[in-house]
Amino acid sequence: MIEGGLFSLIQANVPDFNGLTAYQMYYLAVFDPVPLPYCVFRRYKREAEPDLSSNYGLYTSGYILNIYHDDSWALLDLQQRIRVILEGLPNTTLSGTSIQALIVLDDFHTVPALMQEARTRAYQGVLDFEIIHPNV
Repeated sequence: MIEGGLFSLIQANVPDFNGLTAYQMYYLAVFDPVPLPYCVFRRYKREAEPDLSSNYGLYTSGYILNIYHDDSWALLDLQQRIRVILEGLPNTTLSGTSIQALIVLDDFHTVPALMQEARTRAYQGVLDFEIIHPNV
């Protein structure tokens, strides 16, 4: 558990159809007493970073974290807490992967257009970040 039990990073190894390769999936579980938010966490890119000898030792992976909440102020607070956790990850090891650097590219929140007319509004917070890590 991270941040006093409010967040939990979960790794799941999902085997492919033949059972030969296990793909790593990461989930960020968010626990908040009122009302329950949820988030979607996905990787959208993975690029090799050549070093001075043209070897591919480090990789840059891009991730997007979408957070949904029906209270805009609670969403802003939650989004800021998650950003503080993310910015504290460089030079640490997470699930066996050494994180060399983490850059938050974008941090914003919106009201989805289709939800504006609904009785319960769903506010969306987005964290777009890149992680530089060794090949794993």
